[in-house]
Amino acid sequence: MINRFIVEEEINRCLLCFDAPCSTKCPIGKDPASIIMSLRFKNNKAASQKSEDLDLKYGTCSEACQNEISCVKNCIRGKIDRPIKIPMLMNYISNENKISIKNNSDEK
Repeated sequence: MINRFIVEEEINRCLLCFDAPCSTKCPIGKDPASIIMSLRFKNNKAASQKSEDLDLKYGTCSEACQNEISCVKNCIRGKIDRPIKIPMLMNYISNENKISIKNNSDEK
């Protein structure tokens, strides 16, 4: 299971690249660099919004790119030690969105 500690560790490893290859190589146009930046600065609502539209249109990252993981293959951090676990972070955001939607519908 993905917990907040693991997510924090990964987002803090991100180099926050200018013109990030993880984003430019995404086959569906998702912007993982921007989503990671939002998470890093504790703006979960923005991260969710950036991810949610494309999740609804294409499905989760692993569904959308058929596990090609172009984002991970092009992550600059991988040249230093290991790439950022972008699909894990995107799945975390998707799961948080689902939980938030469920909680909002339960409150009504």
